[in-house]
Amino acid sequence: MPPWVGLVPRCTSSCREIAIEQYAHAIRSFNITQLRRPLGLRVRSASTHISPTAINYRPIVPRRNTELYEALQKLGKDAEQFNNLRRLQLALRGLEVEGDAAVTRVAVLGLNSQGGAQRLARLLLADPLGKEEDWEKELNKPTEGDDSAVLIRFGDEHDMHAPNPLYKTISIPSRILGRYNLELLVSTLNVDAGRNLTPTTERPDEAILVPKLRNPSHSGVPVPWPVHKTLIFGEGLDSAIAFGSFWPDNGENTEGLVKVAVNLPPPSEEVEADQEALSTPVNVDVGTEALDSIRDSVQNSLLYERKWFASNLPPLSKWLIDNVETKSISPIKPIHRSLIGSLVDETEANITRADAQQLAILTAPTTTTQEQVNAEMIVYLESWAEKGHEELRDSLDEGFHGRSWKRLAWWKLWWRVDDVGMVLEEIVQRRWLVKTEKDAIYLAGRMSQAGFPEDTLPQLDQQENSAIVLDPVSAETPAQPEPLPTSSSTTPEPHTLQTPTSSTTTTNETNLSTEIKLQVPWPNLISTARTTLLSTTLPPLQSLAQRLLITTLSTTTTSTALSALLYMSIPSLSLFEASAVAVLGLTISLRRMQRVWEDAREEWQRRVREEGRQTLKGVEVDVRDVIGRKGKKVGGVLEDEGVRERKSAREAVVAVREALERLEK
Repeated sequence: MPPWVGLVPRCTSSCREIAIEQYAHAIRSFNITQLRRPLGLRVRSASTHISPTAINYRPIVPRRNTELYEALQKLGKDAEQFNNLRRLQLALRGLEVEGDAAVTRVAVLGLNSQGGAQRLARLLLADPLGKEEDWEKELNKPTEGDDSAVLIRFGDEHDMHAPNPLYKTISIPSRILGRYNLELLVSTLNVDAGRNLTPTTERPDEAILVPKLRNPSHSGVPVPWPVHKTLIFGEGLDSAIAFGSFWPDNGENTEGLVKVAVNLPPPSEEVEADQEALSTPVNVDVGTEALDSIRDSVQNSLLYERKWFASNLPPLSKWLIDNVETKSISPIKPIHRSLIGSLVDETEANITRADAQQLAILTAPTTTTQEQVNAEMIVYLESWAEKGHEELRDSLDEGFHGRSWKRLAWWKLWWRVDDVGMVLEEIVQRRWLVKTEKDAIYLAGRMSQAGFPEDTLPQLDQQENSAIVLDPVSAETPAQPEPLPTSSSTTPEPHTLQTPTSSTTTTNETNLSTEIKLQVPWPNLISTARTTLLSTTLPPLQSLAQRLLITTLSTTTTSTALSALLYMSIPSLSLFEASAVAVLGLTISLRRMQRVWEDAREEWQRRVREEGRQTLKGVEVDVRDVIGRKGKKVGGVLEDEGVRERKSAREAVVAVREALERLEK
């Protein structure tokens, strides 16, 4: 409810003799001209929301704000890991316009429930001398099943807004929003400590000043929405106790930015409210009764005044518009200056905390040296590799003696030819280093916990990365098609992906090919090698099975036709003698089919086992390389980088403070 609502009489003769007339002088001194708008003109304020499609957004910053704006940009660049990027963007948006034109965001957050916060926002913005508007009815609706946030802006009630999945936008012709250029976000703040829904990496200050909006997309990741100040509303003492546990520092670093209102029964005796207190008791029901009474009849002004002050809502109305107007000594609003000061203090505190952590690491009595850590990781790596080789042997032996593999016997190809790819893929997916791949994830986590660098790519020479490979091949063309590449062809290493980039030029002695070896992080080597193995070996074996069937059928058909032709052309030839030709052709074709297919299956078994061993060897080599590089970097390089980062961040903080002081002179 605005602070002036109890001072404005109706323009009728009936209200000149009532008690509210004593405030006529205050009403005349109120600057009403600032609130008057031409009937045909609608004034709208720009929102602080930045469209994600604004790729090359370059604002025109006022000249007086340029120095501070550039200092904040440098702070975001040099101290990126020490500040809240969302709050920094909000501070920059406030400097892109002159003075009172800057939009001020205020959040009204209900503790575990949004309904009470919406009712409170309605009381703070409603016009007591006007009738109940549609937007008030919208805020009074129960929020069961619909917990989406509500953004309240100044404007005509019938304005159309683009749909937003994060919040529902409502425009209202509120004098408070129009004069002070405010936006109210009504949402929830979950402080259920028992369920521990607040991430441990997020401090309570960030959860309050950067509320998270529910994202209805498939990812479900909450979207932060920073504000300048926040009003917390709780129902009863239980919510106050829960909020006290959630925010134990009681706003030591956010003075003036956070206000807590607890809905409690009105006291039996009138108590003077402390305007500067962090929390204040209110009664929304009494405030609603006061609003309804003045709307029923202006003659209820005394009743309205008594109930309105009994609800203790005037301190909240004053806090809502406090520090949201520019002063003569500064071109920016005090609340925007408080945001910048809070952001700088938070950044400086994070830098100091990082210095303390580094100092504790350097001064703590270490019981293990880097050499001991490296030795422990080598032992764990060797154990992992040994288990991987055992799994490769046992799992593949079990797979190659199972029913699925026996379904691909040569004489079953007649009705199993379409199942070749499925059976081979099943063996590789379920039997090829499955448990070892999971253990590699634990190995990577253990290395990260031990402080090893995250750049898991192997160090390859530049000459090797762009090498032209010369592969010797045999000049003799085999009489029979080989099902899989033989030992004479080059097989790529498991830890590199070879992508052909040009056609192969074949001569009588060499095979010239240009290929690029793409580096793969060692935690992904097994999955990458499995994918490569499936894509390079399954199609040739599938096509070989189909070719063998076609060749066998064609050979058998040809020999049968030749046998029939001989029987018909030579009368002295008996049926048994003529059938010998057909039987001979069938025997030769089936024998060839058996030999080629069984050789191909044995070759594929050997290839799968060899690829597994090479992959395990590649992972082991890469991990040893990472451990070796860690030992070389220990000795001041990484520490010096952290010191330089903190020094640059601290210099950026000093630059922002100096620019802010010069702006206010």
